[in-house]
Amino acid sequence: MLLVAAFMVLVLAVAWAVDRLLGLGLVFLVAALVVTVAGSVAGYWKSDAIALAMSHAKPADPDTYARLHNLVEGLCIAAGLPKPRVYIIDDPAPNAFATGRNPKHAAVAVTTGLLEKMNRIELEGVLAHELSHVKNYDILSSTLAVTFVGVVTLMADFALRFMWWGGPRQRDHDSDGGGGAGTLIAVLGFALLLLAPLVARLMQFAVSRRREALADFSGVQITRYPPGLVSALEKLRDDNTVVHSSSRATAHLWIESPLARTPEQGRLAWLNRLFDTHPPLEERIQALKEL
Repeated sequence: MLLVAAFMVLVLAVAWAVDRLLGLGLVFLVAALVVTVAGSVAGYWKSDAIALAMSHAKPADPDTYARLHNLVEGLCIAAGLPKPRVYIIDDPAPNAFATGRNPKHAAVAVTTGLLEKMNRIELEGVLAHELSHVKNYDILSSTLAVTFVGVVTLMADFALRFMWWGGPRQRDHDSDGGGGAGTLIAVLGFALLLLAPLVARLMQFAVSRRREALADFSGVQITRYPPGLVSALEKLRDDNTVVHSSSRATAHLWIESPLARTPEQGRLAWLNRLFDTHPPLEERIQALKEL
């Protein structure tokens, strides 16, 4: 609830900044309020579908991926969870994520690379980690963040592009009590537009980092075998491939960051490290080894 409230306030603040800079009037602010409420409702009900579509996930055929379904069913029995929908992402990078609004409406997606590179014990550890996100209700806040971060970023980007190409500017300064006050408000509004995507990212960052460590420990409680998840995380640490269908909007959902983290993996690796949504894998591995 706090996450939803914070994002609604941020979206409305961005709408105010757009209005002050572009002079779009009361109608725009009302429209922004409607969009914010509608986005919150849609984010609650449909964010999982958005995240799965963005990741190019397809339903896992029960016959083709019988081992995967068998592992998920067994872990759900051990964790006392209903079986989530199971999806496959055709990608050579080993990774996985969970999404949904609650345990009854959850989904788990894994890449083909994860199935190829993990043995049964390691795969079980990864799936237990993802099911822990479902059990701990991390999936709701994490999946909502996908929608909200996208809304804030799109609004700010639209306003900045519109200003750049010579769109309408702030309304008559007299309505703000003088040119000086109007200029100050314009500067504050412009600064807000620049900072809004960063603030949205920081909210996303705050949602995920602590929950990843908790899911590691909760996953081990389900499997009763820490070395399985430790071995899986070590393989993820040593693998240099990145998920092709990943984005910064969904990065916090995955068991490890799916984005480029070294110059060899991509040009924006430094930016991905700066806004890393996951604790370092080495720290997670060491913590599990101490159990």
